[in-house]
Amino acid sequence: MKPQKITGSKFEKVCDAVSITLNKNCVPGDRSAVTPGGVRVGACAMTTRKMVEEDFEQIGQFLHEALQIALKVQEESGPKLVDFVKCLKGNADIAALRKSVNAFAAGFPMPGFDPKDMKYKFEA
Repeated sequence: MKPQKITGSKFEKVCDAVSITLNKNCVPGDRSAVTPGGVRVGACAMTTRKMVEEDFEQIGQFLHEALQIALKVQEESGPKLVDFVKCLKGNADIAALRKSVNAFAAGFPMPGFDPKDMKYKFEA
């Protein structure tokens, strides 16, 4: 994230908003653990859901779109995380990407969960 001039914390917030789960992570050269310069994506969860190489390419595209949104929001909000988070609310780009991510993920059910037994139903 550092070369893109965005923190892992901000990127994590955008990804959370679009239904992508990842972790902010410190990388060499970070000055503070509070504002890490990277993120970590857990491939195990994706392979457990039977995703293959082409699916990872789509996930990469989703991450790239999330980065573009993060950069745009940062330009509007300024450097503070609290202002950045405020700008995420009601963002049309966030809503559109979330819809795409949810539609994609719906094709890969979680092992051990039967959707008909779930209290809260998923809607793409």
